[in-house]
Amino acid sequence: MTSTEWQIARLIPTSGISGQAEAERRATSALLAVISAVKEFGIALTKPYGAPANWLQTYIEVPFDLNGGKVIPDGLLRTSRGSKTWTALVEVKTSANLLERQQIENYLDVAREQGFDAVITISNEIAYAPNVHPTSVDKRKLRTVALHHISWAEILTRAIQEQVHSGVKDPDQAWILGELI
Repeated sequence: MTSTEWQIARLIPTSGISGQAEAERRATSALLAVISAVKEFGIALTKPYGAPANWLQTYIEVPFDLNGGKVIPDGLLRTSRGSKTWTALVEVKTSANLLERQQIENYLDVAREQGFDAVITISNEIAYAPNVHPTSVDKRKLRTVALHHISWAEILTRAIQEQVHSGVKDPDQAWILGELI
């Protein structure tokens, strides 16, 4: 057996995924870890949504109470610069899974109650126009909390732009971003 036949060890392995829930959990964790580790990439993804340009803290499956029940968004992003703190809940769907209106509206309610800035959804769905979310929600829920969507294709595009065109200063961070790509 030659080294050309060996499987390269990956920071973000995709082998051994046993189901859709595990695929989403792994994808969320990997993406949020890279957002946290590669400053330029994190800024490129979140600055358009109002986040200050700084390192991001990222968390997965943060539980919240809502109307006597529990809701668990897939992730949470937080960054601060000066006196401004920006926080967003994250909902992730992989493969052909579609975003669900009730789930998004629950996260919008949690974000409003917690004083968070946004809910960001990530899926393979494509919005039909810029700044339009692919899932229709009650517009009253968007009075104090922004709702944004980013497709997996757009995440890949931004990652490649940061790595190839903008450049990642730290070589280890560039390698990590390459692993995500």
